[in-house]
Amino acid sequence: MKKIKLGLTVLFILAFTTMYAQVKNQPLQSLQNLDRFNTLVKLNSFTPTVSLGIQGGFAKFEGNSGLAVGMFAEIRTESFSMVPQANYWKLDKMNNFEMAGIARMRFRAGSIEPYVDGGIGINFLDDKVTNKNETKLGLDLGGGLDFVGAGANYSIFIDAKYKIIVGDPNIKGIVLCGGIKFSL
Repeated sequence: MKKIKLGLTVLFILAFTTMYAQVKNQPLQSLQNLDRFNTLVKLNSFTPTVSLGIQGGFAKFEGNSGLAVGMFAEIRTESFSMVPQANYWKLDKMNNFEMAGIARMRFRAGSIEPYVDGGIGINFLDDKVTNKNETKLGLDLGGGLDFVGAGANYSIFIDAKYKIIVGDPNIKGIVLCGGIKFSL
């Protein structure tokens, strides 16, 4: 029995040292792959940037108005962006939390960049009138103005979205926000 334990211990130590040596060599290979990727990116002049932002404003749904807040990340290329975001709006008897994925088309026009948005989201709607908590699909359409010359590593923006929460019946509304985003 002692010979088996001793043999298993030696086998474990040998296997561990072999794996440890392979793990230690992995960062060198990762750096070489990263260099190749950066070279390819520079050749195609595709330099994505990432920004994080917050927004706040007003929401109007089904004739009621209230407040809206949100946060997002913008993964941006020269004229196109992907914008995952989390939004919350609250009316008198209704509130909603939304996680959305937005595709943004940008139009370069100097220090002010207009953009148009379109995307879908998952809405967690709480309606106190009907006493329902529902999860529904939503559509977001909108646009805005990005004032890119506001600061060295940040910009301010205004944004408007027309939102449709799909259901029976559909819930439609407008969210008007302003905010700030910081470049990473």
